[in-house]
Amino acid sequence: MKLAKKALAVLLAAAMLTGCSSANEQSGTSGDDSSASNGPVSGGTYIVRQASDPASFNPDAKTDDMVSYTAMNVFSRLVKTNAASEVIGDLAESWEFSEDGLTLTFHLHDNVLWHDGEPFTSADVQWTLDKIRTDGYQSASLAMIEEITCPDDNTVVLHLNAPSPGLVSTLGWLGVFILPKHIYEGTDWLTNEANSHPIGTGPFKFESYEPGQAITLVRNDDYFKGAPYLDKLIFTIIPDANTAFQAYMNGEVDDLMLNIPTSEIAGLKANPEYTVYEKASNNRTYLTFNFTEGPFSDLRVRQAVNLGINRAEVLEKAAKGIGAIPEYYMSPVFSWCMNDEAKIPQRNVEEARRLIEEAGYTADANGMYFTATLDLFDSGDFMDTATVLQQNFKEIGIDLQLNITEIGSWQQKVQVEGDFEVAMLSGSQGPDASAIAMRIQSDGALNLARYSNPELDALLDQGASTSDQQARAEIYRQVQAILAQDLPIVPVKEATFTVAVRNTIHGHPYSDEAIGEVASNEFTRIWIEQ
Repeated sequence: MKLAKKALAVLLAAAMLTGCSSANEQSGTSGDDSSASNGPVSGGTYIVRQASDPASFNPDAKTDDMVSYTAMNVFSRLVKTNAASEVIGDLAESWEFSEDGLTLTFHLHDNVLWHDGEPFTSADVQWTLDKIRTDGYQSASLAMIEEITCPDDNTVVLHLNAPSPGLVSTLGWLGVFILPKHIYEGTDWLTNEANSHPIGTGPFKFESYEPGQAITLVRNDDYFKGAPYLDKLIFTIIPDANTAFQAYMNGEVDDLMLNIPTSEIAGLKANPEYTVYEKASNNRTYLTFNFTEGPFSDLRVRQAVNLGINRAEVLEKAAKGIGAIPEYYMSPVFSWCMNDEAKIPQRNVEEARRLIEEAGYTADANGMYFTATLDLFDSGDFMDTATVLQQNFKEIGIDLQLNITEIGSWQQKVQVEGDFEVAMLSGSQGPDASAIAMRIQSDGALNLARYSNPELDALLDQGASTSDQQARAEIYRQVQAILAQDLPIVPVKEATFTVAVRNTIHGHPYSDEAIGEVASNEFTRIWIEQ
């Protein structure tokens, strides 16, 4: 039986949302069209804060969170993931697997144009995915693709070496934006001029970029799904979270997206001028370690950290109760594969200190065994979380120093150079359970620890290519058992996506009216009351 687009979207939505720690909620006065005195109007500029400059406007070559806002509005994907973690169509209007699961066929929209006026065809998809398979940071996630064929300009067929139930979800995630073949073919995609002046098929066209200041996009009147309402979309670069929040409250910024300080959320919920959207999330905050050298290369020290974190205190003090205490080594969104035999242990300071001493450390007069540095950037409740962790580490005898930088510097130091002892980060653990491979598999793009376990690698490959849900569940339970044993990551907090929007703004990607049409950070349907 063929698995059609709508059935797949329903299954994915159920898998993502079942077992979440918090239900979807909407607080305050509705920001939907029904509350507006008039219908949608065109015009206006919408300003979104982002924390740092992008490294490049090539969204597929290297991981870079700071290009994602621009990418979701300038480029398109075959499919995209919305704010409810559902996969919906983008360039593809429909898709289906063959009965044996070894071919995945996408049927593309007609009359799609690149921003330079050239026609988009299936050849662009073929070229892009072939390039990603060899040189993109999602190459490991597309390893099951053996060949890509194009029967005609509007059809793309992916031939797989094994069934891959999570492939459609992967194609709706980051790092798989379709690039213009006529611009990139025959060039170095890392140095192509389009990396500073991107050309896509999305709802907005690139206009300008002032480093350290702003990225400006303008309406694409030829967008194949209908032109946006906004004239302009500006991503203003404000590194400091407190400065950004003040700009937001002063009306200088329209949208903070997921970067509202947790201490301010209650006040926004109580303010009748705002609507606060809360969505169940597969995003979690965690620690990872330098496995190559230093104190955390010793498993006993990592075990001590895992035992020493007061996760309830992190949730209460840093997250102001928004989110949940993690219990598993994979996101609980994937409730169908949780391993109750490999859960995160209860806090035990005494045992943590014993493990550090067993690792060969002796406490000084202040009860400290050694000093270590936590590398982090200012995002969401990271600063408050780090303050709680600093005290937790002190209680188990580790003098934790905080090295706080902007995200670009953090990525260079931690992700590129591997120059760190312990680092904190967060991020989506989806859209399919197989996506965790990016963070823990030997060649995973976000495997910051440089952790490698051949048994785990084999299980992750097996999980990505197994269709039977029960068999997949058992594989990912084994994955969790290995994670509990090796601790390349130590979960700290489960997140809830929280977005606040003024009631004069409609069609937000988190709103009921737009969530079924747009990607999570796509502003195509935004309109502003005049």
